[in-house]
Amino acid sequence: MDIRALPVGQGLAWFKQAIDLGGRNPRAVFGAAMLMILALYTAAMLMALVLAVMVGAGSATAGQAPDLRLVMAVAIPLTLLVMFLVPILLGGLMHVVREAEAGRPVRARDVFAPLRTAQGRSLALLGLVQIAMTVVGGVLMVGIAGSDYWRDYLQAMQQAMSGTQPTMPQPANAGLLFLVQLAFNYFSYALMLFSIPLMLFSGNKLGEALRNSLRAAVRNVGANLLAGVMFVGALVVAAVVVALVAALLGMLGSAIHAAVGGALSMLVMLGFAALVLVLVVGAAYLAWRDTFGDASSLPPAPPVVHGFEA
Repeated sequence: MDIRALPVGQGLAWFKQAIDLGGRNPRAVFGAAMLMILALYTAAMLMALVLAVMVGAGSATAGQAPDLRLVMAVAIPLTLLVMFLVPILLGGLMHVVREAEAGRPVRARDVFAPLRTAQGRSLALLGLVQIAMTVVGGVLMVGIAGSDYWRDYLQAMQQAMSGTQPTMPQPANAGLLFLVQLAFNYFSYALMLFSIPLMLFSGNKLGEALRNSLRAAVRNVGANLLAGVMFVGALVVAAVVVALVAALLGMLGSAIHAAVGGALSMLVMLGFAALVLVLVVGAAYLAWRDTFGDASSLPPAPPVVHGFEA
């Protein structure tokens, strides 16, 4: 597969274009992002509910502690289910963005379209890749920072949660740790965000998608890093502004009722999360399109539904 060499300035072009994504069909694009957030939130809440019921049932039995083996036997498959669902829904949102940008009719609920195809369901394999990379990243971090650092760090977090002033430890090889984390995060995100459209749109198998993603991450490191830095910088600034707006609306709403204030704050944060999701996924789609090309044609989608579907 051909991988185009792109100038560094292409990262700025992706940033600008991503801001305008969804303009042709905002109801479908942002509705799909909200549906994705709600689906993942529902899955996480169901997992927490099941675990809470198990822990409560174990505690109610003669005052005994719950069987940790049974809890883990349920918690691990549920966690894996959520991790498998994430790349599928990211692919669904990327599908909605792609169809909207091409001017084809698309609906918000098409975010679930990959669940209906074998090619889309194969994106779940990227969940296993993400788990493996998390393990590898953890081993690297422990090896560089030292096992004592992570033990002391966990103790500091426990102190903070208990209300006491934590004593933050200092890692060994702090400079090397920062560089390794930066490189590892860059390649892990590039592998995930490139592999999704390569598998869903380009027809790559998992191994082929990972190889092509790695090649693209190396060949266009300048453009990818520029886009990433700009997104992170904009996200930090926007998060501060949104937090202030949410706090202000929460305070004004609380003058009517505490529930009103909480609902207003939650709606602001939900809208911000949907916006960030569209920008990140849309930028990944643009990067895939410009790096690998989008030569495939898709069958027409069902007629667009007028109205906000989420």
